[in-house]
Amino acid sequence: MSCNGEQPAILLQKVNHLLPPSAKVLDLACGFGRNGKYLAAQGHKVSFLDKNSEALAEIQQQRLQSEIIEADLECDNPYQLPQNRYDAIVVFRYLHRPLMPTIVDALKPGGLVVYETFNHQQADIGRPRNPNFLLQDGELATHFPNFELIHQFDGFDEAQQAFISQFVGRKP
Repeated sequence: MSCNGEQPAILLQKVNHLLPPSAKVLDLACGFGRNGKYLAAQGHKVSFLDKNSEALAEIQQQRLQSEIIEADLECDNPYQLPQNRYDAIVVFRYLHRPLMPTIVDALKPGGLVVYETFNHQQADIGRPRNPNFLLQDGELATHFPNFELIHQFDGFDEAQQAFISQFVGRKP
């Protein structure tokens, strides 16, 4: 399914069936919202969060039944995610390790985290190269302890031509 020419992440399409109907979903660091738009088209209640006001304005122009949150998650006084609010949080191509406990707290019990970003091996073939933005193998699972493991992958993804890490888990 294409959302205005933007394809949602393959991982998200594969696990979409795990979300309850009309799930409350946070698209964290959403950029122009390709994944959140896909979820909204599936009938979910999506909150788009990013610090890029131009990207959020473009999402808002599409008049989706959604919440727009312009927030910086990395500043000295970062936006605080509400606790126990979301049925799912999706994060793609974004990594800020201090935020991980906040993501856990923002999920309702039984909530799903769908996370995919670059792996440390990506530095060997392209950007990003900064280790602050690259995961170690198996690292995502350590940020979501006690979660039911649904999917985990660390390695080269042919479709994206990138080294990535993926984690899908359910909060106890």
